[in-house]
Amino acid sequence: MSTQNKWIIGIFAFVISIILILIALPFLINFNKFKPQIQNLVSEKINAKIDFTSAELTIFSGLGIELKNVTVTNNDEVFLGTELFKVKNLKFKTDFFALIQRRLVGKIEINNPEINFMRYTNNNNITSLIKKQTKKENDFYKKEKNIDENISTKDFKKSFIGVAIVKSFIVRNANIHAYNISGVNEREVFNIKNLNLNISNIGISKNTNVELSTNIDAKSEDFFAKGLVTLKLVINTELDGFSWKNSLFNGNLNFDNLDLNFRDAFVKKKSVPFQLAFSGIGGPFGISLDNFKLNLKSLNTNAKININGFEKLDSDIFVSVTSNNLSDLGDILPQHKKLLINATLDFKARMIGLLTQPESAITNIDLKSKLTNSDINLNFASNSIKPLIGSLKIKSQNLNLNQIIKPFISKNVVIEKKEVLKTPPNSNIPKTTFNEEFTITDNDKKYLNGANFNTNISISKMIYDDFELNDFALIAQVKNYNATLNKLSMNIFSGNLNSTANVQLDSSPITFTGNLNLVNAKIENIFKTIKLNTDKSPIEGLVDIKMDFNGKGITRPIISKTLNAKGTFGFQDGVLNTKSLTSLAGQQFNQFIASSSASALNLDTEALKRLTFREDNNTKRNLKNLKGNFEVKEGKLLIRNHINSDDGMLHLRADVGLDESLHGTADYIASNKVKEQLIAQSRYAKFFFNEKGEFELNIILSGTISDPQVRINTATLQARLASNASREFKTKINEELKKNAEIQKLKEDAKKLLQQNGIDLKKLGF
Repeated sequence: MSTQNKWIIGIFAFVISIILILIALPFLINFNKFKPQIQNLVSEKINAKIDFTSAELTIFSGLGIELKNVTVTNNDEVFLGTELFKVKNLKFKTDFFALIQRRLVGKIEINNPEINFMRYTNNNNITSLIKKQTKKENDFYKKEKNIDENISTKDFKKSFIGVAIVKSFIVRNANIHAYNISGVNEREVFNIKNLNLNISNIGISKNTNVELSTNIDAKSEDFFAKGLVTLKLVINTELDGFSWKNSLFNGNLNFDNLDLNFRDAFVKKKSVPFQLAFSGIGGPFGISLDNFKLNLKSLNTNAKININGFEKLDSDIFVSVTSNNLSDLGDILPQHKKLLINATLDFKARMIGLLTQPESAITNIDLKSKLTNSDINLNFASNSIKPLIGSLKIKSQNLNLNQIIKPFISKNVVIEKKEVLKTPPNSNIPKTTFNEEFTITDNDKKYLNGANFNTNISISKMIYDDFELNDFALIAQVKNYNATLNKLSMNIFSGNLNSTANVQLDSSPITFTGNLNLVNAKIENIFKTIKLNTDKSPIEGLVDIKMDFNGKGITRPIISKTLNAKGTFGFQDGVLNTKSLTSLAGQQFNQFIASSSASALNLDTEALKRLTFREDNNTKRNLKNLKGNFEVKEGKLLIRNHINSDDGMLHLRADVGLDESLHGTADYIASNKVKEQLIAQSRYAKFFFNEKGEFELNIILSGTISDPQVRINTATLQARLASNASREFKTKINEELKKNAEIQKLKEDAKKLLQQNGIDLKKLGF
């Protein structure tokens, strides 16, 4: 046999051997026997359980091991049995020659996995994977311990883990779900689709590269985001023996290729660079991040984050964002473009405490900013959120909330646009309605029980919607379930307001007491606040009001039934823009006269019809220098006044609701001047006078303050008319009898006859 043939036969035999080995390998190596060891190793290291239906060696799809129907479920007390990870196929592709040497060296590939993040109260299913270990358990790997199938952990590590090296880890098209769990219900917070992850150059003391990317395509009525988001990390890990010592890392989160729009108020296009760079160190002790930079226009950012321990996440987090000129942010905040010209920002925030219990953390927030026509200096400091212990301080010379907040308000919220009152310090308060009554919940009690929170706000000028406040000052304190308003002052209703109050928050509905002092206020502005959606007030003028008040609730339906107040008022000037009650009553009287039947009473119809009450069509009544007391009882303004005028005296007994509704009665007694006018019109005028000789009308009130309705008591008038007409008729008959001598003689004879028979003449009316 020639040398050439020997080589050909040798090569052919080698190829055949390789093919036979590839065919035989899946049958020679049984990876299913390692399933219990893999499950035990996972359970010993973390609070989770791994399961799969089979583990097979693959050849033609790539040499490696394939796990089918892999699931990872949480095994801790809180998330017991919940699914953390699921995938149909998990592949470990290995180098052929390493496998010949009984070593697994290669990469893991996972396609289309489902990953679930869950949060319940202060726990989540990621940090709950970390096991609490005693010192005895920490020495576990220094000793031999029997495991299933009599294979020790040490032997298992030598037989499997010790010979398995993962050089890269690839995840394609992952779907990630995040849930908030409340009781038996769960709510999906977000869902990330088509997430790709590539971890390469995995090893100890190597620069391991992590690349994560996802194409976002999300859209709602107010928001849309579309484009590529990438995260690149370089991690260098060191071990201390077999234990993790630390990992140095630096990364970059890139939003450059993302289009983002929130209500046309925040608009980030692909042409705008937007990146987040960071670096730090992590280890069993926690994570420390000492370099943090946000690359977005002129913003200068700095952050330091220290998290100690992964169980409670004991943290010290500091964030700073500053800028000496925010003008270039107008590209991504188009509706704030003018506001940001030469604007400055200085924001600092720090939190010290447990991330698992953020309500007990120490928090401090400082915000200083100067914008076009606006400025703010804010400080929020708290030693605890549950209970609420801390303070809030706000100071500003000018604060135009229309320009700052309105661009971010939902487009579905319809805001009535009105011109801001320009005459300083003229203003209205916001026309806000509450749909639900405030009731303290058990969770709220956790914030208030032991609370001690102070608020101090001072704003020289604030504009929002269609109102303007000047010299606004608020000093208040919440202590336990009691809120005390030590000072509330502002220029409002074109005047000055000062008030103090006390609110009991643990009652249902809440109860309040306080006092209020309004000086030189426009009564029409007050009315427009009480009566929503109206541009017309029945009263105009400048008024001073002082009152003490108490009540319950915050909604109009409750306040309208529970508000009580007593106080004084004094008009410097003003007018009442409604029809006169006296004039309206006069109209009713004229209608009564027109419909009365004089013939039945033997009266002169023509003479009776001449009787009319003067109607005054003037709707304005002067209120200048009018002073008095007022009372509000169970939400209704009690009007118990005597009003004197040239027409006479009006005694009011009326109630006015917060909805302007009017109910009650009134008595009108005409002046001598009006009486003389009535008598001059008709001799029958006196027929309507009462026993005191007064022309009196009893009035029933209804309608509203703006459009009062009156109805007079015609039954009383009819009775007076009939009684006086009968009396006059009797008088006339007696006068006629006195004039007739024969009738008088018969009368005298009849008296004598009756007296002779012992009859009392007085009883018969003689």
